[in-house]
Amino acid sequence: MTIPAHFNVPTRPIAHPDAIVQVGSARFTVLTARLIRLEYSPSGHFEDRPSLVFWNRELPVPAFEWRDDGQTVEILTGELHLRYRKGTPFGADSLQIHVRATDHIWRFGDPARGNLGGTLRTLDQVWQKTPLNDGLISRDGWSVVDDSASWMLDERGWIAPRAPDAALDLYFFGYGHDYKACQRDFCAVAGSVPIIPRYTLGNWWSRYWKYTADDLQALMQRFQREGFPLSICVIDMDWHITRTGNASTGWTGYTWNRDYYPDPAAFIAWLHEEGLRTCLNVHPADGVYPHESMYPEMARRMGVDPASEQPIPFRIHDPEFAQAYFELLHHPHEAIGVDFWWLDLQHDNYPALPGFAPMLWMHSQRSAVNGQAN
Repeated sequence: MTIPAHFNVPTRPIAHPDAIVQVGSARFTVLTARLIRLEYSPSGHFEDRPSLVFWNRELPVPAFEWRDDGQTVEILTGELHLRYRKGTPFGADSLQIHVRATDHIWRFGDPARGNLGGTLRTLDQVWQKTPLNDGLISRDGWSVVDDSASWMLDERGWIAPRAPDAALDLYFFGYGHDYKACQRDFCAVAGSVPIIPRYTLGNWWSRYWKYTADDLQALMQRFQREGFPLSICVIDMDWHITRTGNASTGWTGYTWNRDYYPDPAAFIAWLHEEGLRTCLNVHPADGVYPHESMYPEMARRMGVDPASEQPIPFRIHDPEFAQAYFELLHHPHEAIGVDFWWLDLQHDNYPALPGFAPMLWMHSQRSAVNGQAN
């Protein structure tokens, strides 16, 4: 299938040859004065495709020099001094980087004791203090992003696995305590951060409860009477049918519950008249079942006889499914005024592609579609 143009993201994955130093099974790419890509591949196979995280490696070549005395390779920028013992796998004794800003020497495998933490995929079932994954910002003055297991984008801009013999693939950020420089370098290689709509900075209303349209209208009016400003009214999962009458759990759904919302378009129009944006909650993991109003067309698009009432599995990695998913399940709601979507959990376990993170991919594709629509 030809990938629709609006799913593609602009990437520049191949670094300038002058930025690359390759010695045997090791390859170093000097992306900025404070950022070096570190790769090691016994097979000599290196990835030049964009990954889901790092899209742009074609940056202006920073000023640097490199030396090779036959045993050791050194790379020197204005901020970093890398030393690598040739012909050896990366290890604490074979790969070090001196961060000039802090006069600290990082050795491969050093623990990130000063890392200030990144993000969590979910707060579900988190009731107390919980550890975070490592982030970019660290009191150590350096951080390392291991991109070795990330999925790649192929020549069509679609999800693709790494080669079986792909390299160890690390990005070393050595910025001292210039945290803004670290973030600038990350955006240079990972893509810029889109400006969020101003309304998202206001107060949101969200509660997991079986609200009807009348309930929410009364509640929004009460907020107004109390002088409490709201920007967004989030409608949790009971906007759609949850008692399906079939094998579906009811968590996933795209068909309005007309007992609760007899006229969805009028209700959303009312929210907009009140100055509120709205968001619908979706749990895509279960796929599309025959109780959905759009099931017949979705089945036909996926080559399934609608009369069979066979569920359509959630396969967001399949471009044909993804195209039908957005066109049939999302766009009709957006046409009546839904402003954006809450892509909820329940699909981290993805049997079709073990290790694949569908939530990250869905957000990427959702952004691509919205960018094309805007």
